[in-house]
This record gives sequence, C-alpha cells and structure tokens, in this order.
Amino acid sequence: MNVIVLMLDTLRPDHLGCHGNAEVKTPHMDRFAQQGVLFETAYAEFPNTIPARTCFVSGMYTFPCRPWQALQSEDLHVAEMFRDAGYHTVAMSDTPFNNGANMDRGFEEFHHFKTGKCLPPADGRELPDISHAFFPPGYPEKEVNYYARTLGNIQLCREKYGKTPGEHFFGEVCDWLGENHDKQFFLWVDSFQPHEPWDAGEPYRSMYGPRFGYEGRYLPMPMAPDADQWMMPEDVEHVRALYKAGVTETDDLLGGVFARLDELGLSEDTLVLLLSDHGMPLMEHGLLRKFGYPLYDELARIVWMARLPGQLPAGKRVPSLVSNVDFLPTLLSLTGVSVDSELEGQDLVPLIEGEADKVRDRLFLGAYNYRTGVRTETHKFIDNRGERPNELFDMIADPLESENLAADQPQISADLHRAVWEFHEPWKVKHSRHHKGR
Repeated sequence: MNVIVLMLDTLRPDHLGCHGNAEVKTPHMDRFAQQGVLFETAYAEFPNTIPARTCFVSGMYTFPCRPWQALQSEDLHVAEMFRDAGYHTVAMSDTPFNNGANMDRGFEEFHHFKTGKCLPPADGRELPDISHAFFPPGYPEKEVNYYARTLGNIQLCREKYGKTPGEHFFGEVCDWLGENHDKQFFLWVDSFQPHEPWDAGEPYRSMYGPRFGYEGRYLPMPMAPDADQWMMPEDVEHVRALYKAGVTETDDLLGGVFARLDELGLSEDTLVLLLSDHGMPLMEHGLLRKFGYPLYDELARIVWMARLPGQLPAGKRVPSLVSNVDFLPTLLSLTGVSVDSELEGQDLVPLIEGEADKVRDRLFLGAYNYRTGVRTETHKFIDNRGERPNELFDMIADPLESENLAADQPQISADLHRAVWEFHEPWKVKHSRHHKGR
C-alpha cells in the first residue's frame, strides 16, 4: 500500500458539492467523496497554517500550549514513522510547510517549489505593478507585497512553463508519480490552493463573478479588523466570487492527480487522504480572512476525506465530531504502522467500519492566548478571553452561528465554559514537560 496526503490551504467544506453546495463546481472532489469516506463534521483544533500542520504530523494538540511556532525536536513526525516502517518518504510543497517550520524531518526527498503564492519571484525579477488592485488605507506593506510576489510568480510560470503556478506544481506531482510508481511511498503534497491572494484566471473567474455585475475595486487579499466598515456589499460578493473561482480551480488541479493515479494503476492500492488545514472567513460574522482566529465554522471546520478502494467503504459519510488531532492515530491504524508513543487523538476506524457511532461527545478547539471553545453534538461555546462577549450557539437550530445564546442559556454556557477550562489547564501542564518516547 502507498499513502498520499493531499493537504490544501483554506478550503472550506461548505464550498464543495459533496458537502451540499449546489453552486460551486467541484466534480473531482465530489467523485472522490463518492469513492471513499467523508467526515462531515471535522474541525481543526487550532485553525491556522502551522499549528494545524503540527497537529496533523504529530498527533498532538497545539492550541492549549503553543503559538504559531516551528516543530520542536521532541515532537513526533508522521514522516519519520513511515520512513522507519520502510516507506520511501517524500514531500512536495509550495506552502510554508517547511518555511522555517522544521516540517522536513523524516522526508527522504523534500521538494519546495518557490513559485508558490506570496513567495518572492523565484527568478528574482522586479515585482510587477499592482496599481490595478485596491488596498484600504493603512494596509500592511507585507500584504501588498504578497500580491505583487504572487503576480511575479504567475508571470514566471507562464513564461517558463506555459502554466500557472498551480498547474506547474501539480504537474510536477504527477511527474513524480510517473517516475516512482514502482516504489512503496508515503507522499505528502502540501498545496497553497485556494489560499489568498485570490487570483484564479479564466475560465474560473467568469464562472462566479459576472453575475454580480461588479466592475469596481479588485480586492486580491483584503484584510482589516474593520472590513465591515469599508467594504461595500458588492466588494463582499466580489471577494466571495474570487474565492469560489479558486476552489473550482483547485478541484481541476486535483482532478489531474486523480487521473494520473488511474493511468498508473495506483488508485487501487493507494490510501489517499484529502485534507484542508482550516477554512476561510468571508464576512459571515463581519470578519475577513483568519486574523484574530475566530472559532466560527467558516474557519474552524476542515475538509477530510479518505479513499482506498476495496478497504474503505465507498460513499461512507461519518457525521460524528472529529478533530485533526485524530488524523495520525487513524492513519497509523489504517496502514498498520506503529509508534511507541502516546497519541492525543482518537482512532476513527471504528467510525469508518460502523462499529461505533462516535468517538467523543465533544471536541475542543482554540487559538493559543486568543480564545478557546468546545463543540458538542448540539452546541458550540466560545470563550473570547474578554475581547468580546463569550458566545453560545445552538448548532442544530442555528448552524450559521447567527444568534448568541450565552445570556439566554446561562446554565449551558457555564457548564461548557467549565468544560473548556477543565480540558485546557491539564494540557498546559502536560505539554510543559514535552513529549517523551520519540
């Protein structure tokens, strides 16, 4: 058996057809879901780039005990486990997966593509003119540069390869598969799709933009704590359309990988896991992008699907609460790879095989020193640490989290608040002693 992890950045489950979205076109991911297992209610315990990846590769909670930081020497790493089990371990990335994060441990090959979004143009070219884009007053210079850098790499890839950066990256993944299909491999593909800046070209942009009749300001990666004060309604619709275009572009890129696996005869004997690190707020709560780490579902929920024909049930949908901290114990269980260390998540194989209805009654999530929360089967409670009032939502009656019930249901709020801190404090003590036994 081979293993491929396809990690995407900022992909929201509610923008996929297999999660019920009838507008956004995602036929390849929808087909993938029909061929395997889809976790309908999966969350990132710390919904941000490096903390989420730390959780995935190490099987440890991060939000109670550490901020955005590099992987530590005492942390577990999934690649080391598979390398020690005899797999050829490879990572291919155009993200900050190894931008000082120490994520390259255990990979016998590590290919970092420097033509990805937000990175300086790989050939050192002068940054292109971006006067066509709108940035609000006071917008951070580095964010402006991220867009200029991205455009520079788009120009480079079109001139050198005749492709977009995404096409070039996923094309290299397909080429690697063709050259190494006779090996037993563990391949981690870490893509910045559909991360901002939202720059999908045609035909994708025309799929969602024209119907809004928007001819105003191009907002490639807008941010501001007061976005609700300066963004016009048509700005919001424009940004959402650009994000949808990026999701469909991402789906097509993945379709190329799935087709290559079929061509090489690898699909039947390869466990493929399709994941996202977190979602993306698009003004549902007056917040844009992930700044401030809000714990609403538009950021905290993740995509998680798995396919292995003949071994994982096709079309299986798991509604139970699961967390990305469950990824590593589940992967090890599915592959038979063992590790002599205590993992902090749950093995989800009993859910997949129908032997259990759930592995937990509640899951915990948060952002170090910002906020923390708990999601039960019926409610979500968020402790906002004094930044704004704490929040309680009835996730059955109000899945969009529009009505804060904290004041109206004080007993439920108090019980869940207590549960948050009963969970939170022991983890801080445990992790102060570090992991042992790696």
